[in-house]
Amino acid sequence: MIEAWGRGFDKIREACAKYDAPLPEYNISASGIMVLCKACDKYLDLLNEDSRLGQSDQDVTKMIIAFCKQPHTAKEIMEYIKINDRSFFRRHYLNPMIKTGQLKMTIPDKPKSGNQKYYV
Repeated sequence: MIEAWGRGFDKIREACAKYDAPLPEYNISASGIMVLCKACDKYLDLLNEDSRLGQSDQDVTKMIIAFCKQPHTAKEIMEYIKINDRSFFRRHYLNPMIKTGQLKMTIPDKPKSGNQKYYV
């Protein structure tokens, strides 16, 4: 019955499998559905990856600026600052730095180009 409601339940199940977490518990009542998903703790840890490294956002930004005096790909920058989660890196560092002008793109007309590099 729940499967017919939409893709959200599949996504929760996939996240549990990806992070090796137990499947969520569902409580269905007249007032709605309550989902207890223990995989969320592991996901939140991944989102806060930079805090586990003991670096503040300001420190990471300074490292990126120092590293990007020569153009580098997003992958090279991520390896340098030791962040594995590409979407976290883009949301918290790369996109804001481009928006504020701290970083520039070598191919600004094609921001999603596979040959894209970033520099100061």
